[in-house]
Amino acid sequence: MWLCLLDPALREFYVERERVIREGVADLRAAWAAHPDDQRLADLIGEFTAHSEEFARAWDRHDVKVQGRGNEPLCHPEVGPLVVTYEVLMPVQDPDQRIVIYRAADADSQTALNRLMAGAAAKNPRAAELSPPS
Repeated sequence: MWLCLLDPALREFYVERERVIREGVADLRAAWAAHPDDQRLADLIGEFTAHSEEFARAWDRHDVKVQGRGNEPLCHPEVGPLVVTYEVLMPVQDPDQRIVIYRAADADSQTALNRLMAGAAAKNPRAAELSPPS
């Protein structure tokens, strides 16, 4: 949420930015409902409200929902458009923890992600250890 709302370099990264903000705010409200006394969360919400009119408008809607899965169209500055599919997993023993799995939604997106990994590996040989098999 912070990057989407407050980093000017990523303003065009999220193709469906309004939806991303709306869903992110609804998810943040769910976290707030579960932890109303969390000062760090309150500070984060205050920062978003003070610095993002988009956040403030969405926050005022009072939507509460954790989006468990979906597709996220992106526009990466190096490889252009791609779509990732995500799924949020919440362990039964610790529902405050979340694991988010991202993967390419289609062959073109996989090609774009592979190009990103190849570029990262060229810049940092250690990144090659994380690269998916070809």
